[in-house]
Amino acid sequence: MSLTMKEFSPAIIDSISFHNTAVEVIQKKDGYRFAIDAVLLADFVKIKANDKNIIDLGTGSGIIALLLAKCFLHIKITGIELQKGLFELAKESVRLNRLEAQVYIENIAIKDIKKRFRAETFNVVVTNPPYRRFKSGRINPTEEKAIARHEIKTNLEEIIKISSYLLKAKGSLFLIHLPERLAELIYQLKRCNIEPKRMRFVYSREGEDAAFVLMEGAKAGREGLKIERPLYIYDKSGEYTDEMKRIYGEKK
Repeated sequence: MSLTMKEFSPAIIDSISFHNTAVEVIQKKDGYRFAIDAVLLADFVKIKANDKNIIDLGTGSGIIALLLAKCFLHIKITGIELQKGLFELAKESVRLNRLEAQVYIENIAIKDIKKRFRAETFNVVVTNPPYRRFKSGRINPTEEKAIARHEIKTNLEEIIKISSYLLKAKGSLFLIHLPERLAELIYQLKRCNIEPKRMRFVYSREGEDAAFVLMEGAKAGREGLKIERPLYIYDKSGEYTDEMKRIYGEKK
C-alpha cells in the first residue's frame, strides 16, 4: 500500500529545480532535511555513458539519487539509508517523482552492505557522509539529525573502505566533506586503493575560508590530482552567484 502524507505527518513537500529539471522531496518539518551540500555534490558528480549502476551511501531523503536519476536517464541508482524514517520518506519521494524504474531505496546499515552486495558491483559510489567525529562539537538532541551529522553509526574510514569494496576497477567515488578533514580524507582514499583525481573547494563568499571540499576518486586509478577553480555560493550582494543560478536552473 502506498504511504500517504498523513502517515508522514508532520511532513512537507519541498520542490527543487536542478539544471532545468524539477524534483519534489518529502521531508519532516522537524527532522533531518537536505541542505545545499547535497545539491553541490549532485552537481559535481560526472556520469559517463557506460556508468549504469550507481549507489548512494546514506541517501537520507533520497535527494541526490533523485537529482541524478532525473539528469541521467540511463542509470539505475540504489540509495542506502540506515534510518527507517528517512528510508520510508525517500521511498515515497521516489514514487512521487515516478522514478521507480530507476531509483531503489534500501534500509540497511553500511556495516551490512557486504551481506547484500557483491564486490565490484557499481560503476559509481556517491556519498554525503556525516561530517563530525562522534565526540566533537554539540550533538543534536534529535536522533535523526545527530546520526546524519555525526559519526555515530559509521565513520569516514568505514565509508571509504566499503566504497572501495563496491566499486569496479576504474570506478569513481564522489563525496563532499569538511576541508579540515582533507588530510584524513586523502589518506583513507589512498589506503583503500582509491586515487584522488579531482577536487574543488566551495566557499560561501569570496574572501572567506572554504566551507566544503568536493572530491572525486578513482579505484585503482593513476596518480594525478586536478584542483578545480573555486565555487562561490553567494556574491557580494548576498545573492546566488551565476554558477549557483545555473545549478538551480535560474540562469542559462
